[in-house]
Amino acid sequence: RLVQRDLAPQETIRLTVQSGSMLPLMPVGARIEVVAASGSDCRVGDVVVFRQGERLVAHRLLFGWGHAPGGWFLQRGDGVSPAGFLRSRSILGRVVAVHGSAGQVRRLTGDDRRWQARRAARRSLARYVHSLLANPARKVKRWLIRGNTGSG
Repeated sequence: RLVQRDLAPQETIRLTVQSGSMLPLMPVGARIEVVAASGSDCRVGDVVVFRQGERLVAHRLLFGWGHAPGGWFLQRGDGVSPAGFLRSRSILGRVVAVHGSAGQVRRLTGDDRRWQARRAARRSLARYVHSLLANPARKVKRWLIRGNTGSG
């Protein structure tokens, strides 16, 4: 019903996490509570659900530009996962809670949680930008160490 956008306002649906892309927040096997949302309802730091091929993916919004519905977000999982661009109109829902296997519940709503989410987004964005800048620098360093300067 989430994919068909058939949830009533504030109605939630529970989905099971099947990958480690959002570790440690969402371990494999955890149940997430998702409320229907559009891109205009979401902010940087929110964990959103969107469709990627045949799968539903839950990732954090790192950066946004443009206005909904034509806006864009940069999204990435908290674990080891590549970043990608996401159209605002592609967002199906926002994760509001994570239910662990031992029965513990972690709410992702409220002002203090939003502040923590924005901080996590800033850290993830910084790691992503650092990886973009560091990888070419490492290649150049290896190239220079091997003596590939073109002389000789």
